[in-house]
Amino acid sequence: MNPSLTRRSILAATSLVLAAGLALGACGGSSDTSTKKQGELLNAGLQAEVQGDYATAKKNFEALLKADSTNKFAHYNLGYIAQTQDRDGKEAVKQYEAALKTDPEYGPALYNLAIIKTANGDDAGAILLYQRAGTANPTDANTQLNLGLLLYKTGDTAGADAALRKAIALNPAIKSRIPANQQPNG
Repeated sequence: MNPSLTRRSILAATSLVLAAGLALGACGGSSDTSTKKQGELLNAGLQAEVQGDYATAKKNFEALLKADSTNKFAHYNLGYIAQTQDRDGKEAVKQYEAALKTDPEYGPALYNLAIIKTANGDDAGAILLYQRAGTANPTDANTQLNLGLLLYKTGDTAGADAALRKAIALNPAIKSRIPANQQPNG
């Protein structure tokens, strides 16, 4: 996998989560102080994460999970921090799987879990996760690119061609990232 491509995808997913968190915090009129506090914790964690203050981000996400143990955004972001900053694959998997228990089709968790499975040599598991991530977010060219390259690696050239054609249709610039011998036919 292309590390910069993976990093861009993770940052894009984090930006989406940040936007969702900010929208949650902006929802006014709620008399439920617990929900408001949870929104504040999520927003504070996301803002700290974007600023690179991972210790503060973790603290806020962990506090949020004490209030709501099923918050997929907190689990996802703790997984992201474990994966990218702490280099703790086991903790990242634990957090992504917890996010997926709450929302089995949560695209960012599926995508990042697929990256870990690929790195650990579990190509079959990664393919299934990329397929689910592609269904959850059908406009993500990077998911289709990674799926196509992995299918090519495992010998499924027809599946690889389909995924790579879809990736190119979604983002024509992605064609330059596909090795010449793996360019889709037709």
